Amino acid sequence: MANLEGMKMKFTVLKNDDINRYLDEKAKIELSASTAAIQQLRAIEGKKVNTYLVINTDEPYADEVIEIMKRHGHWG
Repeated sequence: MANLEGMKMKFTVLKNDDINRYLDEKAKIELSASTAAIQQLRAIEGKKVNTYLVINTDEPYADEVIEIMKRHGHWG
């Protein structure tokens, strides 16, 4: 497991397979509407709608990724 000391919980990540497996249709529609609203409001404010790279903290290379993020000021 990676050394997560100093990591802030800045993002919420949901696995698409989990959404499809565990949510009923109503919940999927609500989640989709919520994410669409956030994207729309970010666009109105002139903010980018970002795409993210995600790694699991139990991957053997996670500590290397963390060190790269720290070097570039993107940790914590």
